[in-house]
Amino acid sequence: MEQDKDQLSARDVAAFLKEHPEFFRNFPEIVAQLDVPHETGATVSLVEYQSKILRNKNNELHERLQQLVENARRNDRLFEQTRKLTLDLLDAQSIEEVEQSLQQCMNAVYNVDYACITLFVPSMTLQSITEVDMQFQLVRHFGRKHAFCGQLSEDQMELFFQENNPVGSMAACLLKNDLGILALGHKEQDYFKSNMDTLFLNYVSEIVSRRLDILL
Repeated sequence: MEQDKDQLSARDVAAFLKEHPEFFRNFPEIVAQLDVPHETGATVSLVEYQSKILRNKNNELHERLQQLVENARRNDRLFEQTRKLTLDLLDAQSIEEVEQSLQQCMNAVYNVDYACITLFVPSMTLQSITEVDMQFQLVRHFGRKHAFCGQLSEDQMELFFQENNPVGSMAACLLKNDLGILALGHKEQDYFKSNMDTLFLNYVSEIVSRRLDILL
């Protein structure tokens, strides 16, 4: 076998390429490494084909760069919006202002229809339920996690949102120190899904928990 390889001539390679014109289409990485004189003719030369491959790669890299730039801009906007929400929550002088800041930001920035805080302790201004009721109704949805995304029954939705608010899906997170639950609601049934990441929701709930701990 080694001897056959040693005896392979340039003429044999040329004959093989003539018999297999699709070779370079199947192995474009080889063409990209070739450096041959340009020869004009009716068919596309290897140099022109090589240039086409390099242009395509350049276009792909340009598109990737554009995506990276757009992602960076989007992250900057989200960071600034999250920063503003954090400051508004920390500056809130009442429980009502906490919920108002949360509702305004979630609606304007994150396209969330409803945001509410439901406490486990009696409150004159916010909706409240007993922890026993919550555990009875929602423990199977939270499990060992502190957050939940998805759909609940109509009765369960009413624990958090007013009856005239048509909520199709929700995201909920337990507040620290057994204060209550932070809940976000959307009219669409598939807006909040069970496989969604809850990192941002957990972050907001920690800020809300710290502020409520002072205000209550």
